[in-house]
Amino acid sequence: MVPKTTLGKEAALTALAERRECNKKREQVANASFYAGSEVHFDCVGCGDDIVIPENYIVHPKLCSECKAMNDLGWLQ
Repeated sequence: MVPKTTLGKEAALTALAERRECNKKREQVANASFYAGSEVHFDCVGCGDDIVIPENYIVHPKLCSECKAMNDLGWLQ
């Protein structure tokens, strides 16, 4: 899948609004309900999307890949 940031600022902002709206209804994952060694789930602070990383993480990302790209470009609102 092509990152929306490659399609320009307007396309990226439209996709961000769509992700935010979609993720309002998303049920959050309870990490405590998984077995040890399972992947860990965090919510993106930009859009609320699910970020999944291995359990042995050192620092978890605050932004999903799309929001990180937008933040790097100064487009994240």
